[in-house]
Amino acid sequence: MSHNEGVIVGALRTPQGKHGGVFADIHSERLSVPLVDRLLQDTGLTGDDVDDVVWGCAKQVKEQTNNIARVIALTSGLGERVPGTTIDRLCGSSAQAIITGRDSIVAGQRECIIAGGVENMSRVERDYGIGSFPGIAERYDPDAIAMGTTAEEVASRFDVSREAQDEYGARSQQRAVDATESGRFRDEILPIETDAGRVERDEGLRPGTTAEKLSKLPPAFEDGGTVHAGNASQVSDGAAAVMLTSRAFADARGLEVLATVGDHSVAGVDPTIMGIGPVPAVCELNERTGCDADDYDLVELNEAFASQTLYCQRELGFDDDVFNVNGGAIAIGHPLGASGARLPVTLIHELGRRGGGLGLSTMCVGYGQGVAIQFHVE
Repeated sequence: MSHNEGVIVGALRTPQGKHGGVFADIHSERLSVPLVDRLLQDTGLTGDDVDDVVWGCAKQVKEQTNNIARVIALTSGLGERVPGTTIDRLCGSSAQAIITGRDSIVAGQRECIIAGGVENMSRVERDYGIGSFPGIAERYDPDAIAMGTTAEEVASRFDVSREAQDEYGARSQQRAVDATESGRFRDEILPIETDAGRVERDEGLRPGTTAEKLSKLPPAFEDGGTVHAGNASQVSDGAAAVMLTSRAFADARGLEVLATVGDHSVAGVDPTIMGIGPVPAVCELNERTGCDADDYDLVELNEAFASQTLYCQRELGFDDDVFNVNGGAIAIGHPLGASGARLPVTLIHELGRRGGGLGLSTMCVGYGQGVAIQFHVE
């Protein structure tokens, strides 16, 4: 066991709000600060114990600019002495925040880091897309690397039917609704107070969703296409965070270790089929660690679109009974910069309920990337 092994001693997320919904009037730091303050409260730590804040955010414009990680530190219980850095790996931003935090702890450079991410997509829109770069426009058709178009391309190229996508979209909703109603999200969700009241659950849940109902929805991106609002992730607002420490730091302070952060991998793919990114990322991770699909007790793969989720599940060989068992972004929502931390938060709490094991968090990332991280709950 490494003296500097990176462990998680706290893991929380906000409810996920719909675009234009319950969090539309909430600044992004106001979604983030309650998580930081609750992590401090639960662990009994103060800003004097925390070395850094590493925060993921994909749309670093308007109120999400000016290094929002430092804004969070200054407006939370952490205070002036705790620095902050903001990371952009698009929808893998907070996954990268966890990777960066874990690696600095393993290297012995830090002992305690709060890592997470936020996106309030109701309030922030980036005007300058990747297709605006002349070098990109020379190499790619900007329309072909738009997210919805890539989902259609994956469905077409890899034979993922509309029927299969609708069945999966309904399953995601059904599993997320069941997890909510049975209280399985209770320990991971920190309710958020708004002017309109207290928000305690994900806003995008649609009880009673069936594949038959989804089959009646019109395509969203192409005439005659297969991708629509019911089998794609929801545009959402939310935040998620973990507290990372060395095991020695946790042991010295009597902190409960929720999980060990294991190895990780990132990969690049053709941006016209960006959704396949988890496949090379997980394959590289498995090759390095000697794992295969059967070694994982639970898998959280971000449901950017049902088409790419189904393709990745098929290619990587994950069984339904360990795969996105509490639903995913199709039902819960996908606040870009927060999702890379939301997946591990959900994964760690569910593994804990099941008595521990090895978990995998993985996701595709805009414009052709993938990221994968292993977590072990004892």
